Formats: sequence, structure tokens, C-alpha cells
Amino acid sequence: MNSLLQNPIVQKLRKFFPAAAFFGGFTWDSVTLGKLVQTSDLAILLLYYVASFVFLLLLAAEPGKFLNRAWNEKWQNRFTYAVQFCFGSLFSALVVCYFKSSGSVGAFFLVALLAGFLVANEFLQNSYAKFGFTLALFNLLGTMYLNFLIPHLVDGIGFLWFFISVVLSFGICFGAFFLSKRSKRVLVAPVGISGMLVIAYLANWIPPVPLVLKDQNACTGFSKDYSCYVNDAGVVKGFFTGLGFSPTISIGDGEGVTFVSSVFAPAKVSAQLEHRWFYKDPQSGSWKLLNTITSARMTTHGSREDGFRIYTTKKNVPEGKWKVETAVKGGSVIGSKTFFVEKIGENTPKRRLWQIR
Repeated sequence: MNSLLQNPIVQKLRKFFPAAAFFGGFTWDSVTLGKLVQTSDLAILLLYYVASFVFLLLLAAEPGKFLNRAWNEKWQNRFTYAVQFCFGSLFSALVVCYFKSSGSVGAFFLVALLAGFLVANEFLQNSYAKFGFTLALFNLLGTMYLNFLIPHLVDGIGFLWFFISVVLSFGICFGAFFLSKRSKRVLVAPVGISGMLVIAYLANWIPPVPLVLKDQNACTGFSKDYSCYVNDAGVVKGFFTGLGFSPTISIGDGEGVTFVSSVFAPAKVSAQLEHRWFYKDPQSGSWKLLNTITSARMTTHGSREDGFRIYTTKKNVPEGKWKVETAVKGGSVIGSKTFFVEKIGENTPKRRLWQIR
């Protein structure tokens, strides 16, 4: 075995072992985690979180300071790979959940930045040997996980619960610092990360997990069974619309436009939502917020797997480009959709019946 480890090819490949451990956790979690996070999934992620805490303490071992022993290099490497596997499993699940809930540019940028930062640093094995670096990542992942777990436990979302997740995660990190008896300097990064996450939340950059937008569309002739009419764009235009291109809605005189959204929320979790209607000024080319519509019927309650359907209707809609955001009341955007409105004319496409999922 030792001769194999000393092989020049193996030595060259060893620098990729941390990344392999990370993507091993990513792959495992992708296979075992369902489309919608259930209580059992959260329990599995809790095991990863606790395991990473234990391995973090083992990595912190110093003679006479923790467990009265220091681990040799072979065991240090094993603990490093174990921490990275747990981090990979946690992060892969969380980045998917946060990405599904990110409906604004700021939230998407934050998720992409975190993903790029963590994946890039998985190639730096020596960094994981440093207790302060690993503690900082543990604090970051702990806050992201608790921000997802706590809404399931308290049946609600909001700044209070997010702040509690930040404080709780930092408290666990402080416990690891206390047991390790390391220098107080290792707490600088966790404090900075906690502060930046609070600022990001106040700036609506933190996606409103665990809410996930399932479907949305603008249409006319809305019925109480959540069916309405959209333009029959044909095969070619329909294909590009399915890729995210803005569809066109044709309306007659006195006809309004209805925007319908389907939002998933876990069982018993409730949140009040709103639709924000924007119109693109043809002269300035900038978006103008015209209406923010919130009503009692737009309060979601969890447990319906297909999502909870909400709608708002706007009358006297001028022609042009529109955008509607589905968002938590006064908070983060879950998703948005742009569309064009035109008056019915001679070449107006036929309409087809559409029903939100």
C-alpha cells in the first residue's frame, strides 16, 4: 500500500483528492435528495452537519489541548477528506435549494458566488488543514442549513428566524473554537461572514427558502379553476418561449391581464406573497413599478406538492413590455416573468386554453 502511495502518478493525483471528496459528496447527495426537500432529507443533512462538526474538532486536535493527543498525517488526511465529503453533501443540497428559490439578480449572484468560492477552494487541501479556514466554511454552511431548517420547525419565514439561524450557527462555531483552545483570531472570519449574511438578507439577496416557484404565466380570460387563455405561438415560437423568451399576450378592448403563480411551500409553512407589476417605459427604456398587489388570498400554506396558486389581475394595460415579480411581501423575489402586451388585430394568433400546474 505504501509503495502505491509513493507512486509518482498517485502523487500527482493527490492534489485532486480534496476535489474528488467534494464532488463525491455532491454526487451522493444528488442521488439521494428528492426533488422537494422532505423531513427525512433535512434529517440526513443534519447528520452531515453533526458529522462535519465532529471531524472539525478532530482536525483541531493539538497536543495537550484537545483529546490530549495530535493525529498523525495519515489520520489528518482522512479527517480532511471526511470534512470535505460532509461539506460537499451539505453544500450540494443547499445550493440547489437556494438556486430554486432565487428569483432576483442579487440572490442569483450570491448563490453563484458562494458556489464558485467553495468549489474553487476545494482544490486547496492545505487550506483545509487550517482550522480557521474550515471553521469559516462550517459557519457559512451552518447558517445556510439552519435558515432552511428553522422555517420547517416554526412554520414561517422572516428576518427573525434568519437572524436566529445566524446566531445559532455562530454559537456552534464558538463552541468548536472553545473546545479547540485556538487563538481568537480564528473567529474573525466567522464573525465577518455572519455580518455579511445579515446585510445580504436586509438587501434581499438571500433567497426566500424554502419557497420555490413552480410555474407562472400571464394570460387573459381567467377562470376560478385557474385556467385562462394564452396566445397560440406555434411550434417555433412556443419552443423559444419554453426556453425563457418573453411571450406575447393579445387583449381586446376592456380586457385585462391576469398573472398566475404557483409556489411550493413545505407542510404548514405560511408566507404572504405579492405580485409586483413593472412596465418598461418605451422612451427611457427603464422599468417602472406600477403596482404591488397583496391580498389575503395570496397567503400560502404548505403541503401541496404541486404548489399554491395565486393570481392578480390588472385592467387598462397599455401595449408594451411588462414584468411581474412573485415575491414575499416586502421581501425577496421568488421568481419573475416578462411578457409583451398587444391589442387584438387582424394577424393576432389564435388563443389556446392554459392551466397552471
